[in-house]
Amino acid sequence: MTMAVGFLSLPTELICHILILLNPRDISRCAMTCNIFWLVVRNSVHIQYKLEIYAQGLISAGTATMNSTGVSRKTLCSLKKLASLWRSDFYATTTFETVVTTATTWQLMLPIQYVKCGLWWSHSLKEDKLYIQGCGTNLTLSRTWSIDHVEGCFTTFDPLQDLMVVCSKSDDCVTVTDAEQNHHVCRVQFRLASSERPHPSAVCSSLECKHTFDAPGHYRAALSPPVICGERVFIVYELEDTDNWLVSGTFIQVINWRKGYVNRHFLCQPDIYAQHCFYPVDEQKFVIIGLKGSIYLYTLQGLDGPPQCRIIYHPPTIPHLSLSKSAIVVHGLPSLLGKAARPGLMPSYVPSLESQIMVLEFLPEAEKAILVIDMAIFSDKALHSDMLVEIPWSNWGPQHACYFPHHESYDISVFGSKMAYALPQDHIPDPGERLEELSNEGYFYVHIWDFNKRVIARSESVNDPDSPDLRICKPGQIIDSSGKDIFSDRAYIATVCRTPFPTAGSSIFLEQDRLTVTWILHDEISIRVISPIQTEVGPDLTE
Repeated sequence: MTMAVGFLSLPTELICHILILLNPRDISRCAMTCNIFWLVVRNSVHIQYKLEIYAQGLISAGTATMNSTGVSRKTLCSLKKLASLWRSDFYATTTFETVVTTATTWQLMLPIQYVKCGLWWSHSLKEDKLYIQGCGTNLTLSRTWSIDHVEGCFTTFDPLQDLMVVCSKSDDCVTVTDAEQNHHVCRVQFRLASSERPHPSAVCSSLECKHTFDAPGHYRAALSPPVICGERVFIVYELEDTDNWLVSGTFIQVINWRKGYVNRHFLCQPDIYAQHCFYPVDEQKFVIIGLKGSIYLYTLQGLDGPPQCRIIYHPPTIPHLSLSKSAIVVHGLPSLLGKAARPGLMPSYVPSLESQIMVLEFLPEAEKAILVIDMAIFSDKALHSDMLVEIPWSNWGPQHACYFPHHESYDISVFGSKMAYALPQDHIPDPGERLEELSNEGYFYVHIWDFNKRVIARSESVNDPDSPDLRICKPGQIIDSSGKDIFSDRAYIATVCRTPFPTAGSSIFLEQDRLTVTWILHDEISIRVISPIQTEVGPDLTE
């Protein structure tokens, strides 16, 4: 007599073998059906790697077997090697050092710096020059460009697309005599960063951005620096009525620099937008941070349509965390979208929204704080309705946002799911611990915190021979009057660079496989690139 055996009665190894034959989306659905499936998915390193590869965009949602992913062994092995980085405490291993000498002596006001794809750059407004420095193997890409022929300008740079965008600042005052008439706001130029010539991929070398006013008067456009995201360049600006000293609204110029056209759109009322708190999610979505800490998710309607606010994520109401009228700084992954003119600079893989975080730095007069937010809330899966949806904190914050006490002297840099944090101690802070201010005469230690849920699941798996002994931490718990958590207690992996760095004039920049630390002293900017010591990884998944 034959006895029927239920599927859930099968050995765990056989259930794992069956599940890994499914596509990533079906694996996730199975994991939500019962505790047995959930534990199998969580404890299988191969399933977790498959889900991670899907999250990175290396395979599609409908791909089933690992052998049909179309991903090379080299790519899979690269993913495993990258997963082994920043996993345990390390001492600084310097891979590159240089000094950039400027014509300006920096004292109280330090220049704004950026690092992307192994290139450092800074626009010196005092001397109207753009400094670009290759760090490591990219020394031939180092340049210093003089842009003094554009009087008063913003400059930004995308190494992947070899694109330098130069935006002239608006006039001090625009006199409008006839309503519904176009008036000049700024002119934007698109150049090769490698030669400063017009970019060959752009239909036209420059575009004029204009604004149509509703009523006569005297106005001034207060521009934010341009932001590059693939083929798009976004310029956000507030329109000020200088007769009444009122801000009449916030607007956005959306430029397709390759195809050569620009569209102006109304964005929001002036009491919503916090200046310079614009962050592109991708070429069709962006978020702005409101003055009171609300997060507004916008989507562009079609190729050339206006932005539509789809979701408003409201902040918590906490007596000691005053978000109203607080200065806000946004930290996130730099855009890696667009056709790469320099494919050699492209990272091995680009983290998807499911593997990214955004850090909001709140700097009120009272207690400072940072919120680490899971970028999955901005994915297409969150866009369920064409109508505006307002989501209270209780419906998203306790699941997707972690709270940490902060001080403005602690520098922050974000790449993917990791955050580099400059702290005054070489050990992990206790949950909710408040640290002292970094002294200019002292030293700091770089902490790397990884909020990737799949990495944490793999590290807790007894079936993963590649998982080192990781230090898994949780943020401090804050509960409301009813005893419910206000913030997420989501675990994160914490590591520390045990080498102390001088604080004075310093900045940190985290990338996939390197940490760049800079110091500014007088007219010199010192650049130092550090890589963690790699741990051994197991055999390739395809073997």
